[in-house]
Amino acid sequence: MRTKSLFIVSIVLVAAFQAFAQTKDEAELTKLVNRMIGAQSSYDAATLDAVFTADYIEISPVGEFDPRDKVLGFYKPELKPDPAKVSTKSDASEWSIRVRDKSAVVILRLDYTITAEGKTMPPRGMRVMLVCAKEKGVWKIASAQYTGIRPPQPTKPAQ
Repeated sequence: MRTKSLFIVSIVLVAAFQAFAQTKDEAELTKLVNRMIGAQSSYDAATLDAVFTADYIEISPVGEFDPRDKVLGFYKPELKPDPAKVSTKSDASEWSIRVRDKSAVVILRLDYTITAEGKTMPPRGMRVMLVCAKEKGVWKIASAQYTGIRPPQPTKPAQ
């Protein structure tokens, strides 16, 4: 009886530890992705350099294959649009995080509100899929794919 009780307690402890580790990884991945989104918004190439793996690749919102250097070049601080002319706000939602040992897939929705020359443009949505890898105990982003979400289509009047 005592052996059976110890076995059951061991299983419960292992399950609890795995759940804790999963929750910790999910929190770290959420923080990592939010850090990337913030760096993109502020054109902080140094932070992006720190959060991307050495072999990072992405499929851009327009469907182009972009190696790491091209992505980092896009976010050079000197290329940042003048905030007096263009500003962008983003909101991340609909998170799905799946962790598998030292790799993870993060899928989320990004909604953008862009103001240009004082006029707010229609909101734009994008689905983002990120593949992350744990390197030396630290999560990094290995690849990304951005897919535009079609805005709702106006309903056609009945004929």
